[in-house]
Amino acid sequence: MEQLDALEKRVNELISELSDIIQRLQNDIDDAKKAISFEQVKEIENSIVRMEKYGIPVPPELNALKIKLLSEHDLHLSRISLYSKIQERIGGLVNRKTPSRLRRTPTLHPKTAGSSHRKPANYDKPLGSKGYSNLEDYLIPVIRLMWNGLEHKAAFRNIAQKLDVRCNTVSSQCTRALGLATDEFIRQVNSKSIVELLERKFPDQCRLIAAEMKSIEELKPDTGSS
Repeated sequence: MEQLDALEKRVNELISELSDIIQRLQNDIDDAKKAISFEQVKEIENSIVRMEKYGIPVPPELNALKIKLLSEHDLHLSRISLYSKIQERIGGLVNRKTPSRLRRTPTLHPKTAGSSHRKPANYDKPLGSKGYSNLEDYLIPVIRLMWNGLEHKAAFRNIAQKLDVRCNTVSSQCTRALGLATDEFIRQVNSKSIVELLERKFPDQCRLIAAEMKSIEELKPDTGSS
């Protein structure tokens, strides 16, 4: 009994610490979203390129600002990545099977001899985190559908049905996980600047991203004249 009490105390301490970490990450992400604009970084980069093109000296302060904003943006993406990993791993723990001896044994109804816990034919099983990959299971499939002409809501619904998750789960994986609002996600997908953002967020997956984007382009229907 003492060992069980000690184990419960440890579990409570771990949950409390994990809750503090998640809250801190969430606060940092929210604060950074207000202070950092990826479009601002791109505009500074474009300004530097234009100055160099026309032989105009680039002020050291502008280069320093660019480096500072890039560093802050990378840190922001790292926080989001960590937050997403925590969510996925917690989801994986929650979805583990309950030990068989702790499961409730279905009782038989005396009249029908069937399980009293049997669900009706139209029962929809609960949806939740399945531990899918943010990049391979959510982002790339959604981008593929949108590049092939599907509106973003329809793309979210399509992937939600395929993965058996909630539609807002797909939406969150494509927007909040990247630090983007929905309209920003749509704009970046349409302008294809989303590719650069994915490569920055998933630097170890650049080859996969490039291959998938090329595959999407090759599979896009030809809308030109024959």
